[in-house]
Amino acid sequence: MLTDKELKEELHALEGAGAGDRYISALLSFGGALGREEKGLYLSYTTHDYLLAWEMAGYMREHYRYHGEVSIVDPDDKRRNRVYCFEMRGKAALDLLSDLGKIKREKEEIVSFDLGVKSKIASEKDAGEYARAVYLSVGSLTRAAEGLRLEMVFELESDADAFLAFLKKEDILLSKSEKGNKITLHTRKGQTISDFCALMGANKSVLVLQDMLVQKYVDGKTARAGNLMLANTDKSVSAAIRQYHDAVTLRDATCGFIGVPKEIKDVAEARIEHADISLDELVERLPEKITKSGLYHRLQKLHELAEKIREEGK
Repeated sequence: MLTDKELKEELHALEGAGAGDRYISALLSFGGALGREEKGLYLSYTTHDYLLAWEMAGYMREHYRYHGEVSIVDPDDKRRNRVYCFEMRGKAALDLLSDLGKIKREKEEIVSFDLGVKSKIASEKDAGEYARAVYLSVGSLTRAAEGLRLEMVFELESDADAFLAFLKKEDILLSKSEKGNKITLHTRKGQTISDFCALMGANKSVLVLQDMLVQKYVDGKTARAGNLMLANTDKSVSAAIRQYHDAVTLRDATCGFIGVPKEIKDVAEARIEHADISLDELVERLPEKITKSGLYHRLQKLHELAEKIREEGK
């Protein structure tokens, strides 16, 4: 069974070689904030996932030669998770936002600012980075009695709709629901979860999910076959019981099958003596060789005679 922890570990490992622009852009959409202090504007990124904070720091170090530190904030409420924060100041922060299309500048002045979830996807690599960042920021994979559930919880409906539209272009359809003041995109369909993992590049997780889907199919097929076998067994037992009662009715009404044709008498006696065996086994108990089809027709005749006796006795 695939777990949320295993999936996220694989996704983080994919970013180990270096986070891309679309990845960082999506991370900032959910954890970024622009503030102002005496020295000017600064950009902060906060998350409950320490690996995301270190990936942001690594990206800034590699692309902008900005060597900042990740700070840790312990919440007053011990039931809540720690918060990890990475702050970017000065020209590096503004260059990052400008390069990612989060802000527009004219003569070093910011004329527009948008940390929304929209992102330009130019390649399959971009799509994978973008999906990974959104899932790591707001997604989870939970296990319930019905199976796995993939969900992503958004603060803003516009962000949820933007990501939903992005996934639709990738032929991945999720359901949308509202709970409180948050919007959730979710699915329990195994193949959809597998397709989403494939989009993120989590190939190991895809293999695990495909094995789960195959096993679910096999288990379901086995269960259906077992139910069919059980149903057929119940029908066979019910038929044998009815045939036994028909034979006893005919025997008692004719004082031991007096006047009953020999082929019907032989079948009735065999069924009385072997009340719980199948037709295949009953054929072997008859004194003369007969086919299963022939036995079935004689049992039908036996039933007609018994029903006639019952009707006359009413």
